[in-house]
Amino acid sequence: MWDRSILKSNAKVALRGRYWTAFLVTFLFLLLTGGFQLADPGFWRGFGIFPWFSAETRAKGSFIWSFHFGWLGILYAIFVVQPLVIGVSRYFVRNHFESAEVETAFSGFRWNYMNGVSAMFLTELIICLWTLLLIIPGIVKGLEYSMVPFLLSDNPSLPGERARQISREMTDGQKGAIFVFDLSFLGWFLLGALCFGVGMLFVLPYYSAAQAELYLFLRDRALRMGFVRPEELCLGRSGPQS
Repeated sequence: MWDRSILKSNAKVALRGRYWTAFLVTFLFLLLTGGFQLADPGFWRGFGIFPWFSAETRAKGSFIWSFHFGWLGILYAIFVVQPLVIGVSRYFVRNHFESAEVETAFSGFRWNYMNGVSAMFLTELIICLWTLLLIIPGIVKGLEYSMVPFLLSDNPSLPGERARQISREMTDGQKGAIFVFDLSFLGWFLLGALCFGVGMLFVLPYYSAAQAELYLFLRDRALRMGFVRPEELCLGRSGPQS
C-alpha cells in the first residue's frame, strides 16, 4: 500500500526549482481549454479538482458546451483538448526525473496523434455513458480509467483498449485510496478559491505533480506484478521525449 504523504512530498521535490515552469504549463492548459476542462476526461487527472467531480459533471458539461458551441466545441474538445491532456501528463511524468520543457505539454500533437485522440475519446465516452446511467458507476469508471492519459503519454502508440485494461489492473483495489488521495487536496483548492478562484492556479502544479507521482508508483507496481511489460510503455528504450 502507498502513503499519500510520501507522494505529496515527492511532488514537492519534483517541483523544487521548477515550479514556475509547471505553473506556466498548467496555466496554458487552462487558457487553451477554457471551460472544456469540465467535459474532458483528462481533467480528471491533474487538472480537475477531483476525478469524481468531473465524472459527475462530464455529461452535463458536454451538453452545455454542445449547446453553446455545437459541433465546433465538441470537435475542439476531441481533437485539441485530448492531445493536450496527454502532453501535459507526459510533462509532469518527465518532470519527476528531470527538468521538462514547456514544449513537452504539446507533444500529444506530434506523437501518434490520432491514436491518442481515439483512445481518449472512447475512454471519455465510456465514462460518460456510465455517468448517464448512474452517478456512482460514473465515478468508479472515472477512477478506473484515471491512468489512461499517463499510459498514453508513456507510449502514444498504445491501443486504447490495452490502455484501459492496464489502467483497470493498476487501479484494482486502489480506487478508494485514490479517491481519498484526491479528496486530501480539498483544503488547498478551497483556499485557492477564496481569491476569486485565482489562487487555484497556484495549487494546480502541486496537484498535477502529485498525480504524476501516483501514476509512477502504480506503474512500478504494475511492472512488478506483470500487468504490463516495460516495452509496452517504451521503458528501457527510446520513446517520446518532447
